[in-house]
Amino acid sequence: MIKLRMTAAALALVLALPAALRADWKSELNSRLGRSPDYRAARDYLAEEAKKLEPDDRQAATLILAFLTAKLGEKDREKDLVADYFETYRDYDPDFGFLDDYTIRDFLGFWAGWKRTYPLVSDISLLAYDRGIATGIPGSVDIGLDLLNEALYRVSLGPYILEGGYWPAGYHILTIPLRGLFDRSEAYEFVLDLKSADLIVRKPIRLRIDIADVSVPVPSSRREAGSAVAGVPLKPIQEGELSLYIDGKLVLRSRKIAAKPASFAFPLGGPLMPGQKPYMPPPKDDPMAHGIDVVSALALAYKALKDLVIKRPAPASPPSYQKVTSLSFAYPRTTAEGQTVSARASLALSPGRGLILRE
Repeated sequence: MIKLRMTAAALALVLALPAALRADWKSELNSRLGRSPDYRAARDYLAEEAKKLEPDDRQAATLILAFLTAKLGEKDREKDLVADYFETYRDYDPDFGFLDDYTIRDFLGFWAGWKRTYPLVSDISLLAYDRGIATGIPGSVDIGLDLLNEALYRVSLGPYILEGGYWPAGYHILTIPLRGLFDRSEAYEFVLDLKSADLIVRKPIRLRIDIADVSVPVPSSRREAGSAVAGVPLKPIQEGELSLYIDGKLVLRSRKIAAKPASFAFPLGGPLMPGQKPYMPPPKDDPMAHGIDVVSALALAYKALKDLVIKRPAPASPPSYQKVTSLSFAYPRTTAEGQTVSARASLALSPGRGLILRE
């Protein structure tokens, strides 16, 4: 019995050992910081230790690495680490409560400064304004995105600048032109550049277009031959008669007669006086000679304005949309042989990771 208890205690110790080792990296890090910090030793230790950490601890280690790098004055490396953190964990706060009092004050200032300036783009998706497969090739497609901080923006495709301007923080809709992009299946990389303070963040947005023929037409020579043999008329039948006999007895007859438009005109005279309806008895006195007092006129005008304000139609609501990852369009396409086929184009969006451009 005693031996069994010792075995269970040893097993519990073995299971708890990895957790203890994982948690110990925080104490080791704090031992290199504190009142007299050694930022280089702390950074070197954390850079190696972060590779072995669990996801939650790795999030905190990634941002602390950027902070330690900033303390060492390595600006380019700091920007790379900060961009990697934002693109991986967005603007979520890590667990940094274990840092000592001397370090945590500097760390909070470092993290708050980046959260105020980094133009993080997230929640990128295609926008669909109706359900099902749209008919016809669209001239453009809308892409929705969320921007953490205000920034100047520019959208380009290769050497061509498509759009630019200023965006405040919040949700935005970007319209991407699609003219000339449906000739073949291809992937296009649009570039979104965002400038905030002295930062320029480049966010690639890849748009994949896949085209597939749904139905293949019969060659024109075969269609003409089949039409000539069957004797199908080129013009619709205007009039005729169709009779159905069963066992020599007429059971159904249908006749189509071409409609002949008939012209008919009947002149109508005008009213006897201006403002009078036609063919009404003439008025006994001139209606233009009657008037209304000023007070009554003002009362009527006030009532009309009041009704207009009360019955003012509600402003039109913005179009509703759905956030999707792909869109499909059906349209007729002319092949290289000059034949028209029914085709379907699919659009898929694949945002890339943002990076800070260096001067």
